Amino acid sequence: MKKFLILLCLVASQGSRVFAQGEQKIDIPIGRQGFHDNIDKEQAAAAKFDGKADDFVKVSDDKTINLQVTNAVIRQVDDMQLDIERDTLLDHRLKTKYLSGLYVMLHDYNSKRAYRKIDPAEAPAMVAAYRDMMKADIHGQTILPIVRGLSFNAGEKVIEVFKDNPGYKEARGVMFAKYAYDNLETVMSRIGEYLDYPETDSIVAAVARKYPNQVLTYATSYTPVANAIKKNQDPVVQLIVKIGNSGQSTRILPFIDELIDGSMSVDSLERVVSGDYSYFKQMVKTSIVLQQKKSNGQNPLGLKAMMENLQSRSLRYIREVNDLHEESNNVRFAVVKNFTPEELYYLIVNGQEELFTSSYTNHGNAGLYDQMMARMKPPRGDSLLMLVSFDRFKKFIAMAAGFNTLDHFLKSMEPENANYLMKKYVSSLEKTEDLEDAVDVANSFGSIRDPKLLDFLREEVKKNYVFVSRKNDRRGKVIYELLSSLFETESGQQNDSSKASDMAARLSLPPINYVNFSGLVNDSGRIYQQVFFYGDKDGQESYASFMTSFGGGDWSVSRGKYWTTITSQKGKPITIFANLPLDEPEDKTAIEKLSEYLDEKDIHPTVFIHRGHSYHVNTTMDNLQSSAKIVVLGSCGGYHNLAKVLEKSPEAHIISSKQVGTRFVNEPIIRSLEEVIRSGRNVDWVNMWAALGKRFAGDARNKELFSDYVPPHKNLGAIFIKAYKQIMKDDK
Repeated sequence: MKKFLILLCLVASQGSRVFAQGEQKIDIPIGRQGFHDNIDKEQAAAAKFDGKADDFVKVSDDKTINLQVTNAVIRQVDDMQLDIERDTLLDHRLKTKYLSGLYVMLHDYNSKRAYRKIDPAEAPAMVAAYRDMMKADIHGQTILPIVRGLSFNAGEKVIEVFKDNPGYKEARGVMFAKYAYDNLETVMSRIGEYLDYPETDSIVAAVARKYPNQVLTYATSYTPVANAIKKNQDPVVQLIVKIGNSGQSTRILPFIDELIDGSMSVDSLERVVSGDYSYFKQMVKTSIVLQQKKSNGQNPLGLKAMMENLQSRSLRYIREVNDLHEESNNVRFAVVKNFTPEELYYLIVNGQEELFTSSYTNHGNAGLYDQMMARMKPPRGDSLLMLVSFDRFKKFIAMAAGFNTLDHFLKSMEPENANYLMKKYVSSLEKTEDLEDAVDVANSFGSIRDPKLLDFLREEVKKNYVFVSRKNDRRGKVIYELLSSLFETESGQQNDSSKASDMAARLSLPPINYVNFSGLVNDSGRIYQQVFFYGDKDGQESYASFMTSFGGGDWSVSRGKYWTTITSQKGKPITIFANLPLDEPEDKTAIEKLSEYLDEKDIHPTVFIHRGHSYHVNTTMDNLQSSAKIVVLGSCGGYHNLAKVLEKSPEAHIISSKQVGTRFVNEPIIRSLEEVIRSGRNVDWVNMWAALGKRFAGDARNKELFSDYVPPHKNLGAIFIKAYKQIMKDDK
């Protein structure tokens, strides 16, 4: 985006373009013109990110930051282009190298900004560092001191331009260490490139103490990484190596704390974990112990792996119960006939993302909740929670509210104990590492119907607000003030539209009950959408069913190698990209290729639709863009999914399900959404949901499933997260 005059004339004898700035003219050989053009395109893309094709790069609401970023990305990059061309000591090869590096830097910045993988305010630091590295490189000096001041996301691609620099190897090691300690859960996948770096042993030891399962996976492989792990002298790493020698290593690993304290041995655990039920039973016992240790301020090494294995095992039982939903209760619930109340409790709290309502509780009193309470002798909820050391009791309470069993659960205990439990439910929310407990409380507000309980909770929220205010706890004040506002609005007597408008006004949020049509279109007036499908049987069936919605003359369909493009022929211009559900793992390749295409074409969809099981959601989240205004999660919209969506796409309106999604509900929702958009109307969630409610009223099979879908104006958890982020952002 040259601030200098571009004379668009070719000098035939020299094969060059001529740039002029003031009185000085600079000949640019045609062989380097393409590099300048690419840089200009990236500068234009950075400026156009806010939807305006100008020379201003807006990255925040802070004008000073915007001016600094604009100065760096536009003026300073322009100056560097000129400096490179003016430098008579640089030959064509070096000029090409440094111009190419400028392009790499800008392209990496724009791409990461689109997927919210970088703080866009880092642009001035990136540009300044590139200029300094280029100067150092020209003079044969190391780039290492300059690299130390960059974050990993800002510097990882930039240093690759300087592979011939004497400080490159050390700089690469510095960048990797920055990445490693911020990404311990995933760093092992890259450790093989850095085995000869001195920091690597310490990184592996750090991973072992937080994600021991990651170290186990690589320790049992036939790779150079495995050899490096076996040579690592850290005691925890060596214990993991020993566990890896067992044929039951993945099942034994979560018990690493008991192996360290000597209460169990690898040999004894091999016998216990060999059977599915004995394995599950031991995991429940150990989980209770580990939670007690955590409550006492300890940091159990195996807790995360234990929770992951316990959830995985729980979901296998739950899927078996779900799959038999048309069988008699004796057949359907046979797999849990010997489970204790504690074991049923852990099934429930680990099954939030896939538990059918009829699997949780049903008319025959055979659901997991029903059986859990029946097997308590006496059937008291407070006694049950004491048995499990109150592990994730707030999650359990939120689920009970969502499945309408909270009243029954509370009445199973003495009133004073029930009051104490609900006091604990809404207390100490400011002390948690994330917002999950607070979001669970917010979501439960929309499910509780007992007016006395609602009054009680309302008062407790106010008391907690007073408590955190006295301590001047800003985070706590924001959490409880938001909950109070949600509570007051949700319990009002207005209709849904009035409630939503009132809630948005109270929380200083944009409208939550509708999305303006104008907010969905790009500069050319077209709406782009991306739909994610996966290669398992359900995904392939969902794709086939989805495509039946686009017949006739309303849409045209074009199928490529990796994705299908669907374009409206009537109404407003809409283009839908749906990746093909290729057999696993090629389905991930199809998604990757489609995302690369969208990046290359500078296409930023505003509607994203996930069609797949909950365990596929992470892949969808990785490919979600900040441009999203509507996100349809065709599977559970639990806290972590909502938080990930809003982290990448702060303005998104989210449709989610309390339980497993189904195409018999997903597709009517999507069809309704497409028709509203194609007509050019605003997407009014209240009206749309009312119409869908009438459509499912006569559908006995799917009426219950539809009732578990949460529209944006009722998604109190998502609204809470949005409001919280907005307030904390304003504070900064």
